[in-house]
Amino acid sequence: MSLLPRFVDSQPAEPRVLDVDGEEADRAFEALSSETARNVLGVLYEEPSTPTEVREEVGTSLQNVHYHLDNLKDAGLIEPAGTGYSETGNEMTVYGPASEAVVLFAGRESARSRLSDVLARVLGLYVVLAVATIALAVAFDYLEGGFARRTADAGGDGGAVAMSTEAAPTAGAAGGPALGPEPALVFFLGGCVVLAALAAWWYVREVRPVR
Repeated sequence: MSLLPRFVDSQPAEPRVLDVDGEEADRAFEALSSETARNVLGVLYEEPSTPTEVREEVGTSLQNVHYHLDNLKDAGLIEPAGTGYSETGNEMTVYGPASEAVVLFAGRESARSRLSDVLARVLGLYVVLAVATIALAVAFDYLEGGFARRTADAGGDGGAVAMSTEAAPTAGAAGGPALGPEPALVFFLGGCVVLAALAAWWYVREVRPVR
């Protein structure tokens, strides 16, 4: 992506559920009928971008990019999300996804509403999990740094402590086994498994019975 100045002042809305038999789904299918259009949407879901940046990622003409951006915007899949600037200082629109996720649904209206609620809850919990993982990683870095400082201070006061620290094996030294994966990574992966199971339970309990 370009390193030119870019300001994003709009965030995607909650997950959008499209009824497979509805007009909104028809517009989405039509807008995404081209592989280039799907690539454009994929780029914007990775990061909000200007048309020029999209062209660099997709590898097509700027005119073609604008054509697909207009179709995706008319279908409600993307929206203007901010402002960017070209190398010459020209102002350009930054486009981004209109919703956090798009889900096609076939079933009763009540089940569709319940599915939207479940998706919103699960995505919210994933955000909480990501924040908790970052906090845990920072905490472990802080504790490891404090332990290293205390060990160094103690090693300067007594030879016995210094000898014990020198004798301690280091992770991965001389081809030895590592101490294992990062605790924060283990926490995040475990949380993902729990959330996946929770999402499946919510779906069976709240969505599937009313279909």
